[in-house]
Amino acid sequence: MSVIDRRKARVVDKKQDHTELVNKILTGARWATVLRLSAQVFSWLSTIIVVRFISPEDYGLNAMLESPLVLMMLVSTLGLEAALVQARKLDTNMLQSIFGGLLLLNGLLFLAFFFGGAALALYFNEPRLEPLAKALAFLFLFVPFRVIPNALMYRDLDFKFRAQLEITATVVAAIATLILAYFGAGVWALVLGVIINKLLLAVLLMIFRPWMVVPKLDFSAITPLISVGGILTLGSAFTLLSGMLATLIAGPKLGPALLGIYAVASQFALLPLSRGMPIINQTMLPAFAKFQAHRDSATYYLERLLGVIALAFVPVMVGMATISDALVMTVFGEKWAPSILPLALMSLGTILRLNTILIRSALSGMGHPKLIMKSSALQFALLLPLTVYAVGYGVMGLVLAWLATELMVALATARWSRLVFDTSFVGFLRCYRPALVSSAIMGFCVVGSKRVLADQNVLIGLLLPITIGVISYYLAVRILFSNELKIALKTAFGDRFQFLAAGPGRE
Repeated sequence: MSVIDRRKARVVDKKQDHTELVNKILTGARWATVLRLSAQVFSWLSTIIVVRFISPEDYGLNAMLESPLVLMMLVSTLGLEAALVQARKLDTNMLQSIFGGLLLLNGLLFLAFFFGGAALALYFNEPRLEPLAKALAFLFLFVPFRVIPNALMYRDLDFKFRAQLEITATVVAAIATLILAYFGAGVWALVLGVIINKLLLAVLLMIFRPWMVVPKLDFSAITPLISVGGILTLGSAFTLLSGMLATLIAGPKLGPALLGIYAVASQFALLPLSRGMPIINQTMLPAFAKFQAHRDSATYYLERLLGVIALAFVPVMVGMATISDALVMTVFGEKWAPSILPLALMSLGTILRLNTILIRSALSGMGHPKLIMKSSALQFALLLPLTVYAVGYGVMGLVLAWLATELMVALATARWSRLVFDTSFVGFLRCYRPALVSSAIMGFCVVGSKRVLADQNVLIGLLLPITIGVISYYLAVRILFSNELKIALKTAFGDRFQFLAAGPGRE
């Protein structure tokens, strides 16, 4: 019997002990996914409408405030929410000290952003930024009232209720933004919409998840949590800065037109991950925190989760790569034609990014922030010199630098994960095999159909390959991997839709 078979045998023996826990996680995750997706759809629709009432200049003012605000908001929690979820034990003294520390930290950040608005206005030579920055500074005062109740709900695996509060705040804020924009509030509609969202969420948490404690400043009680949270924050900072490198380094040399080509290709290639992974990550962190003392079970469920998520995400990425030309020409127009090849290559590269993100989330739940920080730091350390070198080769140079970085980071992260899970990069490939094989079959079908439809209307040339891709992928999975499809459907939907997996696949 192989090492993998022995490990799976041990997991099967213990799996009954975790059945109730896993069912609770999956039930909450399903509800959270539906509610958060609904909130995102509503938010997107309202944003599309809001655009009609707000000028590009107003959006430009809002963009000038976003970068410093995002960086400071990253610091505002010191990663303590994730650290609280990971912690094996909590006590009142610890919660009081965290609350007191967050009040102090965010009070200082409030003052910095409130009075720093003048510096922002001077830097951008835009005096209207100062009052906007003063208003947004109040966001920092809401942070301490969200961190602790969020962490407590995630520890209790109460994903559904947390998502209900989130969608309530999102819908109310979106409606408020739309009303303000309609009545001519301009950029203030965007700013006040964000403030309403965060304020309402903090109030709802205090009402429906009572948690208030008397704040105190006893840093000795939370030093371990600050250490974990600080490492997680540093890792997030490396990831955030990595995403800015192309703009910061290549922008001045390539100019806005070429940078725009790269930015659009990158944005749309990463769109499935940017929209879907935050929902999954919020579930994975508290879920894997429950398996910190069960390495075998954690490995088993990680591999199963990778296979399920791959079946959903990989075909989207491969599909975007195969229809990148029709997508760009139909949706964006001919002026964006140079982004076709970058979009295709980066869409395929996001498969590597998917694996890296999932492993990082699992490592975070298992309480290994240093490994996450190493992975994020490696990403930054590799991408920085490669971007500096590649900028001389234009947009394709940046794309190849990004792809090389994603490959090396994926390999390194998989290797480091062996310190926590009984797996390897080859093991991860085994998890991805159903999705990769089925997506490859789908890709050949789509490419073949595009040649047949070469003379068709551009819209037909986009919609028909998508339809053919969906059908061919489903048939490939159902015929070749019906057992994996059955597991994926059961994980995502419970016992519903099992008829979709009926087929001659392996058992």
